[in-house]
Amino acid sequence: MEISRQTSGDLIILHLAGRLDANWCNPVESALAGAVREGEHRLHLDMSAVSYISSAGIRVLLACYKQLKAINGLFGVIRPSNAVRSVLELSGLQMLITSEIAASVSADDAGKEFASASAAYELFALGGGGMKIESVGDAALLSRGGGAQPATRRFDANTVALGIGALGSSFAESAGRCGEMLAVAGVAAFQPADGSSRPDFMLSEGALVPEGQLVLGLVAQGAFASLLRFEANDEDRRIGVTELMQTALESSGANAAVVVAVTETAGLVGATLRQSPVAGAGGPEERFGFPQIRDWLSFTSERSFRDTTSLIVGVVAKPGTAFEALLRPLAKGNELLGHLHAAVFPYRPLRKGRIDLQPAVAGLFDGQSLQNVLHLICDPRGFNGAGESELYRGAVWIAPITS
Repeated sequence: MEISRQTSGDLIILHLAGRLDANWCNPVESALAGAVREGEHRLHLDMSAVSYISSAGIRVLLACYKQLKAINGLFGVIRPSNAVRSVLELSGLQMLITSEIAASVSADDAGKEFASASAAYELFALGGGGMKIESVGDAALLSRGGGAQPATRRFDANTVALGIGALGSSFAESAGRCGEMLAVAGVAAFQPADGSSRPDFMLSEGALVPEGQLVLGLVAQGAFASLLRFEANDEDRRIGVTELMQTALESSGANAAVVVAVTETAGLVGATLRQSPVAGAGGPEERFGFPQIRDWLSFTSERSFRDTTSLIVGVVAKPGTAFEALLRPLAKGNELLGHLHAAVFPYRPLRKGRIDLQPAVAGLFDGQSLQNVLHLICDPRGFNGAGESELYRGAVWIAPITS
């Protein structure tokens, strides 16, 4: 099997020559998946020189067709050989065969385009008026512990929250499990700090709304004002989370903003609690001094969760906000402050253009594939440091904080 690639406008054409059987379906699948991971969502497969296709090959074509259809992309077989056309038609898969003329993506709903040295952006107005924010708990909780008695909260579709907490109907049952938590679009997820290896989550279903306790963090309510699409340029292929958050804040026109991002992710740098901070009391030296810190926090020693999809929920701000105690510098030498949590999922491509938040978020949780929830940090220690989280492309919903 020979595989070659051609670009025609916004269309990628893969030319195949040979037999698409069980021996060659993996290389073809890798070529298709590689194009999608590069952000190419309009693919044609020229099969004029394919002499044979087996069921293994059909499954590869059908999987790519379904994946791209789900994100409003395009996939089709052009110029199929007689052998390929016969098999596809007999299998009832005529919809895989398409003409060589493919309509370009409509520009009717295009946003405002601009670029930086690292990425291209497109900004869409959503019309929301922004969000009001509330800080929860004492920032010293992490270092000294104890004393928290949070009320049970409902995390509905209009609520964005992040911090330390747990899902459950009462704090009595949740206190020992409190870890990194986020909530957005009627979904709440957290990383239990009780030794559990798997994060837990709850989705709104009918009258059911996720409930839990946030012992420390930020809660915002309101509507998003804009959607920022981004894609790293061809040279860098990835953009740092600090630049993305800086651009999002500047786009909001405010001193502080709530941000929610769904991203195709190059790698994340973060930390998770190993114990619930409300499980006991103690001074800062007992928790975050060396070597005790190893009992309290787990760090990514390098960029982890490479080539995944992430849901990032956070708040970014310039210095001087009333909730600054819950923010930290996003990068060394940058005045931008932030608090960002990320939920990690296996890779799936994200539809281009204007998309809606709720289905984009809910779709990530299909199949119970949530891998981790972590607090994003920057490790600026030069050669020995992990640096910051890096992203390929994605969507950021932005709400200026109004009060």
